[in-house]
Amino acid sequence: MNCPHHEQNPINLVCLAPHNCQCSRKLCIECLNQHGVHVQYIVTNSQLQKRLINKLVEYELHEKQTVEKKKTQFTNLLSRTKGSLEKILEEQSESLEQIYCTIEIYNQSFHDLIHEGDNLAELPQTKLEQLVQILEGTSLEKWKQVKNSYLMKLQSVKKQWNKDRKDFIKKQKKIKKVFEALMKSINLQEEVFEEKKECYDLLASLNDIDVRIFNIIIEKARQAGISDILVFLSNEQNQQLLEELARERDINLGRNNINKIIDVIRNIKKHDFNQNNYSTEIHLNSKMNLTQKISQDQKIIQFLIFLVRLTGIDNQFIQCGSNSLNILVEMKVDLTLQFFQNVRIQNTSLIGGNFVRCNFNESEFENVDISGINLNGAKLLNCKWKNLRIQESLQLEGHSDQVVTVCFSPNGTTLASGSEDKSIRLWDVKTGQQKFKLDGHSHAVLSLCFSPDETTLASGSEDKSIRLWDVKTGQLKFKLDGHTHAVLSLCFSPDETTLASGSEDKSIRLWDVETGQQKFKLDGHNDSVQSVCFSSDGTKLASGSLDKSIRIWNVELGQVKAKLNGHKDSVLSVCFSPDDTALASGSCDKEIFLWDVKTGKRMKQFFGHTHFIQSICFSPNGTTLASGSVDKSIRLWDVKTGQQKAKFDSHSGTVYSVCFSPDGNTLASGSSDMSIRLWDIQTSNEILPSNNNHTGILGTDTFITILVISQNPKIQAQGAQVSNGEFTNNQGVDIRPLLE
Repeated sequence: MNCPHHEQNPINLVCLAPHNCQCSRKLCIECLNQHGVHVQYIVTNSQLQKRLINKLVEYELHEKQTVEKKKTQFTNLLSRTKGSLEKILEEQSESLEQIYCTIEIYNQSFHDLIHEGDNLAELPQTKLEQLVQILEGTSLEKWKQVKNSYLMKLQSVKKQWNKDRKDFIKKQKKIKKVFEALMKSINLQEEVFEEKKECYDLLASLNDIDVRIFNIIIEKARQAGISDILVFLSNEQNQQLLEELARERDINLGRNNINKIIDVIRNIKKHDFNQNNYSTEIHLNSKMNLTQKISQDQKIIQFLIFLVRLTGIDNQFIQCGSNSLNILVEMKVDLTLQFFQNVRIQNTSLIGGNFVRCNFNESEFENVDISGINLNGAKLLNCKWKNLRIQESLQLEGHSDQVVTVCFSPNGTTLASGSEDKSIRLWDVKTGQQKFKLDGHSHAVLSLCFSPDETTLASGSEDKSIRLWDVKTGQLKFKLDGHTHAVLSLCFSPDETTLASGSEDKSIRLWDVETGQQKFKLDGHNDSVQSVCFSSDGTKLASGSLDKSIRIWNVELGQVKAKLNGHKDSVLSVCFSPDDTALASGSCDKEIFLWDVKTGKRMKQFFGHTHFIQSICFSPNGTTLASGSVDKSIRLWDVKTGQQKAKFDSHSGTVYSVCFSPDGNTLASGSSDMSIRLWDIQTSNEILPSNNNHTGILGTDTFITILVISQNPKIQAQGAQVSNGEFTNNQGVDIRPLLE
């Protein structure tokens, strides 16, 4: 074969460089000079052949005796147990033969590939790519691990038989399932060498499609009562209808795009993505490759949601729809408020899925892992969820000790949390996904505060230090030392120049944020300073202490402006109202006081908590005050009337910290139960029954936990509508009580 670029020269060199080779890895001597690749990556045909053979030797694929010996041992063991079990053993022998032969075939396939033709450089590029993978060891390493895994499993089965021969008959059904699983999974390894179009390549062809058309297709297919989506889309009248609807909604569809959608759906139907459970370990690499490519592609993400909804119409797509939902959950895609009515999901994992306020009415789940999912406010009427799996020992992402402090970023997209596990974590509020884990403190993290410009996060710790972190990179900017005991509270000034800190050493310190130097030390309290808070104009600083007093300081002069007495026990939290006219305080005396900042007089008293009040926070509009307590409850108070508006009891431990989001729609809470909860403060009419015909509703609550970050895999179903359905685990036990 001559070079297509230099026709007078034969191709006799192969490029092994780790790049996308523009010459398809086939070079002549003249290409070598123009290729711009180091000579170490260029080999002759004989050199390539020799190196490939050495690679096979390195990965022990030249030794056929090992597999043959193990196969013979197993076959002999089977033959000794013939007789009354002859029929069963014949079936097992056949299965065993297939597995070992398949392993041998795969071993041999590597040899066959490198001996395919006299001149490897003449092979198609796809074959050369496979040879490069062999040379790099990636495909060999993967196959070696898989092969050893199969051989180890088979060895385990052999030992089990030898040991428990007396009850062999009882165990045959279980053993048969093991064989079938091995046969199925080993056959899947064909994709190592198969020239097969990747799932991503199929999905990527939708890049010109307006995703709004997917909802129209589902809507019209549902109205038509069809059961075959491809037949529906291929119908001329239906195509005209879709084009008309698209024009009405200003969607650029066209017949070519309809045909493109049909082609993708048809190819997906035949693809491995619609045949196998992608939540299993054997498909981990395939799924990881797919998710990495589509994580930022909103069109493909919307198509995956379309595939999930398609399961409620066409049962030929149940597996790809189930795989799609698994991938969407693992990518932390926002699935709240999705319309998943009638969907049929099976053989997959939805661990930690956030399905707040989704409509799952009349849906069917079969063999699905629902550990740690959030169904708060979801509609679950007339569902059939069977053979559900819930892993009690599952560890979801979260703190491993008490969550002492939580704080929203000024733009509301990030939540910071500090814990007695010594770590700080930054969370994506929308998805619950961890952005950063900040380590550095040697003891519990007791206080957090974002700078107004969102660039810096301040943390105070039991280790006596304050640390300033770069929010964008997660890197430490400054470490502020000066306090002689634990740092209990932090607050940035509105102009971002000053950080105030309160400590167990009874002092308040003001720090220069730019230099990290201490500006002032404010003394006056006779015991630990539990809480500090700047006024919105930055001229005043409030502090609460174990000495039962509240002090308001003139920041510019560093002097006490007012001292507020009235609490009968320690003051644990203080907070200015947004307009600076009022100051709220929470105390160990179980009471909340509202003070007039101008006069220093107490205006209101809020009663309701039955234990210490750990944290208080005004809503951004100043109409609501939130409080968290040792009594495990969170309460919302009407600031104007002093009346309790709501009470949340979902935490199982002390509520150490509460914080409103900047828009006031969400409240975050951190607790000794090691969880963080985000609460929807708005009245949620959509979670209430649409009519009075439904009975047996297990819960309707207008304040919904929209996100839980915890290592506890408990199912969340606050305010979910559950009626006239079936919910059983893989042991047939009714799990409806978990949804109450």
